[in-house]
Amino acid sequence: MTLLLVLALLPVVAAIVLGRGRPGPAIGCLCLMGVGCVIACSSVAGLLRHHRA
Repeated sequence: MTLLLVLALLPVVAAIVLGRGRPGPAIGCLCLMGVGCVIACSSVAGLLRHHRA
């Protein structure tokens, strides 16, 4: 449970550090991380779909 909490809070802490504590850049950093996550998940799903076929 503690490990899952750390993994969930790690991107938020990284965004705050990279945004230097200001809310605008931190939100922008979180949005970029989200876009990267969507791209990664969709590419993995495509690879799995292609591999199963």
